[in-house]
Amino acid sequence: MLSFVKWVPTFLVTIVLLTACGENPANTVYHHLEAAVELEQPFEKQQEPLQKAEIRENELFEKIIALGMDEFEEIVQVADEAIVSIQSRETMIKKEKESIEESYQEFKKIEEVEKIEDFELADVLTDLVKTMQDRYDHYQQLYDSYFEAINLDRTLFEMLQEEDLVMEDLQSQIDNVNETYEKVEGYKEEFNRKTDEYNQLKREFYKVAELNVLFE
Repeated sequence: MLSFVKWVPTFLVTIVLLTACGENPANTVYHHLEAAVELEQPFEKQQEPLQKAEIRENELFEKIIALGMDEFEEIVQVADEAIVSIQSRETMIKKEKESIEESYQEFKKIEEVEKIEDFELADVLTDLVKTMQDRYDHYQQLYDSYFEAINLDRTLFEMLQEEDLVMEDLQSQIDNVNETYEKVEGYKEEFNRKTDEYNQLKREFYKVAELNVLFE
């Protein structure tokens, strides 16, 4: 039986500026950080449909397993439906990656901001940059492992459409799928942990910079 992962990352905190500020380095950093949040919105929007697709594919797998070989035509049709769903998931995670990449590139613009003279604020910003880099690196691992899992899912359902399928081969493929999703879960946890750490540092940066903001 497949073990699909419910991928629900923790997202960046949305922040609303309450008062207008002059264009000092801290304010410029603020605008880049919040622009990066907006660019991650497509990433957030993909999560629910991804989960639904995973759950549906798991249901289709269980349905196939419950069918006998005398119902092979139905098995093929059900597997086709699953493969179409897998293709849609592939499209969704590519959209996710595009939004993460765009958000990251926006974040990187803070490196061009005029040097912050306040030592405490500069130290917080240094930690913030490092944490975002770590978060981005974890996402790359997460994306790669999830993409690998999708390809294994596709191969699994294609195997189920073979009349001469050897059960040992099927079990081996199921094991590969589940092992890969376990890796996905691990990378997801690391990504979420770094996201939480990043959000905390961003709050601290705004506090030290004395920016009048409201956290939702």
